[in-house]
Amino acid sequence: MLNNIKRIINILPSYPHYKMNIFSGTNYLNEIKSILRTKDIVQGDKLQEYKEILEDRLNSKNIYTFASGRMGFFTILKTINIQKGDEIIIPSYTCVVVPNAIIYSGAKPIYCDINRDDFNIDISKIEALITPNTRVLYAQHTFGQMCDMEAIIRLAKKYNLIVIEDVALALGAKINGKYAGTIGDFGYFSTDRSKVINTGLGGVVSLNNIEYLNTFNKIYLNIPFLTKRYTKQIVNTFILNLLTLHPTFYWFGKFVNTILSKFKLMTYFLDESLHNFKDIKAYPYPAKLSNILATIGISQINNLDSNLSNRKKIVKYYNSIFKIYSDKYINDDKNVFLRYSFLVRNRDYWEKRFSSKIDLSIWFKTIASGKSSNFEDIEYKIGSNKVSEYVCKYIFNLPTHNLIKPEKLRRLLIELKESGDIITKEEIL
Repeated sequence: MLNNIKRIINILPSYPHYKMNIFSGTNYLNEIKSILRTKDIVQGDKLQEYKEILEDRLNSKNIYTFASGRMGFFTILKTINIQKGDEIIIPSYTCVVVPNAIIYSGAKPIYCDINRDDFNIDISKIEALITPNTRVLYAQHTFGQMCDMEAIIRLAKKYNLIVIEDVALALGAKINGKYAGTIGDFGYFSTDRSKVINTGLGGVVSLNNIEYLNTFNKIYLNIPFLTKRYTKQIVNTFILNLLTLHPTFYWFGKFVNTILSKFKLMTYFLDESLHNFKDIKAYPYPAKLSNILATIGISQINNLDSNLSNRKKIVKYYNSIFKIYSDKYINDDKNVFLRYSFLVRNRDYWEKRFSSKIDLSIWFKTIASGKSSNFEDIEYKIGSNKVSEYVCKYIFNLPTHNLIKPEKLRRLLIELKESGDIITKEEIL
């Protein structure tokens, strides 16, 4: 009873004030105009235009759009003919949809520990996990900071493995002039509301190894679109979120958003808890991106430079107080900083302390974000990756999208800095 009362109190509207959240900001007037001008909802010429803009921007010759990033990843696994018993090495610090897609394909996720500084896969621990059953090295660019692609590519060549880049959190990051997602054999991106750009729901695949081009094309040809009804529900959710999650209205919008979700008037892909492929029944998996969502993507890709530049400015503001990262590391093109992340003691206290100004919804509090128990369902053994599990207990991150006004957090940021609760060294990179 008491817990129910607390939940109700947490969603009740508060006094009118500017309150921020982690979901990506967007120029909502432009996006709504794009939506209203689009006549073809499911299929149309905006899909081809979006594809061409992405290919030009990422310097990739083979771009494919999906209803979500995880669906793109699953399609990659089907393309490389993953078989039962095949193994895919992934970081033990990811989103649950990653091992889910691997399990759907029949393969087994093999979890590798991470670095404590940049939260990416620990390269030094990969080789010991490679077996005759290993097929894929999974290169996840955590929080928008690129992992060591050169080392991963070297290992892949040594053992004849396929490299799949997870760029869900790092659209626009690049190293030596090459964009994340175009370096491995495949790369895939996510464009849902919490990512670098926000099309409501959506994903992209870059196919970089032409050996798989014909097979991928054959599979992609037979992938269905979402229904017109389901697409309309996604668009309506996108528009509602622009209003309810905007910082000017979020003090009340959070309550409205929760009520709408309770009555199932908000539409998202909710397969995080589904570990059996046959249990996904509400929508086709995989599915292609709808035309009307491509119109939003076009607008946001055209604004990507400004988006990334703004994120760097916000990161520099945070860092002027915390001094977690070096200036060189922040300025490096390989880091786009979807979140500014570090480790904090008493994290729950600080998350609550910040809650009057911002709902942080901190990533990743478990080794597979979106899942908090029964990790055997995704073939993970608790205690097997100590750094990842340590980071899960203390991770703290701040969003960087264009509706974040870090100066409104200054007093709290300084309070956290002066508390002595930050675990990370003064300068780690």
